[in-house]
Amino acid sequence: MASERLLRAAPTLLFGLSALALAVPARGEESDDDDSEADARAPLVSLPPPPVSVSKDGMIGIPAATFAMGSSDASSPPNERPPQLVTVKTFLIDRTEVTVGAYRACVTEGRCAAPKRSSATCTYERGDAELPVNCVTFADADGFCRARAKRLPTEAEWELAARGPSLHAFPWGAAKPSCALAVTLLRDTTSKSCGGDGPTRVGTHAAGASPFGVLDMSGNVEEWVSDYYAEHRGGLAPRSGASRVLRGGGWLSWPSASRTTTRGYGSALEAGPNVGFRCARDAR
Repeated sequence: MASERLLRAAPTLLFGLSALALAVPARGEESDDDDSEADARAPLVSLPPPPVSVSKDGMIGIPAATFAMGSSDASSPPNERPPQLVTVKTFLIDRTEVTVGAYRACVTEGRCAAPKRSSATCTYERGDAELPVNCVTFADADGFCRARAKRLPTEAEWELAARGPSLHAFPWGAAKPSCALAVTLLRDTTSKSCGGDGPTRVGTHAAGASPFGVLDMSGNVEEWVSDYYAEHRGGLAPRSGASRVLRGGGWLSWPSASRTTTRGYGSALEAGPNVGFRCARDAR
């Protein structure tokens, strides 16, 4: 398709880099930013906003890039630091989180197992096909993506799709979250959520889109990625482990824990109402 031909022709982009060095302070050095939650500085390479092109199966193409993955803010949790150079090949990612309707179709086909109802706020039985499916284990998410000839995104792919060339703290920029931008808890000090008693329909917060046009990368539901979790960054992702990485925060997450660099994790049995996913695939 035309969008994928464009992606193949696009050169690798350098995000947040000069020709020789990362645009981040040394580990432990205080950031000059006034806003402590704006964890990455403006890139040294000036780039226009990338074009948004949605494929027929609802995916957005993300061009190959080398970028500074992780946070340069000394106040960020240790599992986000230090930032490191990561190169990602061209790929596609779902524009929205996987919906109840899409997951139910896979169950009807006999290719996916229905998620277990672990909470009254699980969405599968709520009768709204446009809600993101939640209460899914890693195996549920991985199985759905494979049934659709896709896969879960890697952690690096997810972060690139969420941050784009700006490398801001949130998909939309440096501004703090609000209910107009993302479905999270109202504040870090409350248990009340922007979503009330659950996540909201996918794609209803267009103002919170990433620079690539990917929706709900912050809030609504946390998203499984393919990587095993490691507390300390650096080097290649581990090849085994007890937990998998969750990214993006959800409707039950603090706003401050819904940044583009926030890293969570869940065991193989994790399937709470805050947990969902989206799929990716290699560009063809």
